[in-house]
Amino acid sequence: SHIFSILYYAVILRQAMMPKLSLVSGTLAVLLAALLGNAPGVPEWKYDLPNIVEEEKGETIQFTGGDGTTTLTGRLFYPTGRKKQTPVVVLAHGFGLTQDCSLDIFVNAFNDAGFAAFTFDYATFGASEGFPRHVINPSGQIADLNAAIGAIQKTDSLRVDTSKIGLWGYSFGGGHVLVAAASQNPSIRAVVSQAPFLGSGTKTLLISTVALAKQLLASMKWALLGIVGKTWYVPIYGPPGSAAIMQNEGDNEGYASLLPPGGGKYGHRNAASVGSVFRVLMHRPINSVASVVAPSLLIAAEHDTLCPVEQVVKAAEIIEGAELLVLPGLGHFDVYSGDALKEILSSTTKFLKKHLK
Repeated sequence: SHIFSILYYAVILRQAMMPKLSLVSGTLAVLLAALLGNAPGVPEWKYDLPNIVEEEKGETIQFTGGDGTTTLTGRLFYPTGRKKQTPVVVLAHGFGLTQDCSLDIFVNAFNDAGFAAFTFDYATFGASEGFPRHVINPSGQIADLNAAIGAIQKTDSLRVDTSKIGLWGYSFGGGHVLVAAASQNPSIRAVVSQAPFLGSGTKTLLISTVALAKQLLASMKWALLGIVGKTWYVPIYGPPGSAAIMQNEGDNEGYASLLPPGGGKYGHRNAASVGSVFRVLMHRPINSVASVVAPSLLIAAEHDTLCPVEQVVKAAEIIEGAELLVLPGLGHFDVYSGDALKEILSSTTKFLKKHLK
């Protein structure tokens, strides 16, 4: 590979300049090159501007993202048979997920309850622009969420009451909606945060030594490629012992269950830039929740290893008047199926009706 070649010639140069250190340094450099040549992950992939697919349901809305330049794509779904203006719920999805990853369950539920629903893709994901692809920047995604809220407030649709906005977020997006609500935008009348990511801790870092070694190799390759303006990717989800970011027991199957067949219309890939990992480790939405004044419903799964219930309970205690729903015996991805999903949909729509109608 080109990395091997660069390191090889670097060794030759170092031998010429520093003979006394040539043996040690040369050996280390060759070993490093050999290791990085086998680093887990994938390189950047070819990217063309997304060809927006019009669908039978919903209205496509494109708007400028939080960085002020990137074009993001969202879809506004209206409740059927509703003639007067209706409140709208903006949905923020989880880590590496796009708007065609099982959000229709909640869109349909909100529409049936009489609300409009707005989904969107963060920059570098799905139908939204941005390159390199699949870069997860928490502050950038929160800015994109605020841009989505702004786009709704600016819409000329006579069917949406832009003074009554609800926020719904799952997992990583669950933290995003709390941070967005902390801005105390008066149009945000209700917040539902489902299994929210509130900050990394010992309970969320359950990887083995083997997995840590693989991630370290991938990180080293990412750092070297960064010198020439390239990036490197590791899997978002995978089995325990892999280089995946999410690899706790059940993550591999649970995450995959949310994805559309074949990656969907915009080719979802199981990959996130290695740099995303470092940003996520530093991200702590829990530090913002004290400023949330909008009525809030926090939902936690008792056995969630990605977003521990203890953090959600703590956030609910900090947010004045927050409601808390803890689902016993469930993990992070169990909230998308069975009786748990029914309970969540019932509690969520009831809460939104109370505060948005």
